[in-house]
Amino acid sequence: MPLPLEREEIQHLTEELEHIIAAHLAWFKQINRTLVCGSGLPAADLALDAHRSSPFGQWYYVGSRHPLADYPVFQELGHIQQAMHAAARMALLETGDGRRPEPGIHDSCIDLALRLNTKLRKLQLDIIGELLTTDTLTGCASRRGMLGKLREEQERAVRIQRPCSIALMDFDRFKKVNDELGHPAGDAVLRQGMKLTLGLLRRYDSIYRYGGEEFLICLPGTPLKDAETVIERIRKALFKQPIHLPSGQTLHVTASFGLAQMHPRQPVEDSINQADEALIRAKENGRNRIEVRTSD
Repeated sequence: MPLPLEREEIQHLTEELEHIIAAHLAWFKQINRTLVCGSGLPAADLALDAHRSSPFGQWYYVGSRHPLADYPVFQELGHIQQAMHAAARMALLETGDGRRPEPGIHDSCIDLALRLNTKLRKLQLDIIGELLTTDTLTGCASRRGMLGKLREEQERAVRIQRPCSIALMDFDRFKKVNDELGHPAGDAVLRQGMKLTLGLLRRYDSIYRYGGEEFLICLPGTPLKDAETVIERIRKALFKQPIHLPSGQTLHVTASFGLAQMHPRQPVEDSINQADEALIRAKENGRNRIEVRTSD
């Protein structure tokens, strides 16, 4: 589920969800006690807008757009929660004067509450997975799980009959930055350089920290010619963008790129090797350039 968020924001979401899950379970305990024992009729749950006034609703229906709003599981939460409160209201209306709700209504409310809890936990685990597979410094995806994701893109390229291109990106003379200006300066180069790069990619593109100062960019549905245009845009923007160092200095850096098209019937590793060969040529031919590895 790649999230366009900083690591700290992702971590905050996991903690936030833990509080929401606890609040939901407290509500579930109370509503079940009322339906079973007939005690403590919660008037707030009889309101037509109870789904909005509950702790979950106050978190879910925030004024500004929630960072998870485009995530399918998050959207499903709202539908389940509204249905749950509607079922709870019907069950509560049947409770009183020693009466109990119909078993079907009671079961519907309980089933929806349990389903909501399951979905909240799934969302939390997905976000934790995102946290574990995100590079802490740059916010890019880490190498963990990269090959699996690339194989999925390879299969998708075959299925939709649209090519997928990959590029290896390497910051030029990065060791010199670390040696002469220190590792905090090198970190600033990677952090700011990749923030710029991520901002120039499409929502369905992906980028992985391949190792050190080297990154792999995956461009689904993109033939080599179009991919070269995308990568050239990144190269030019990086060349123009000053990097602000912790010392107060600014630094201009460049990067070299090796571009290849993912072969539909060869191992993904072969395509990565082809991009790497192109990257080596880019370095040998003067750096701050793109070399394209065309099919044999």
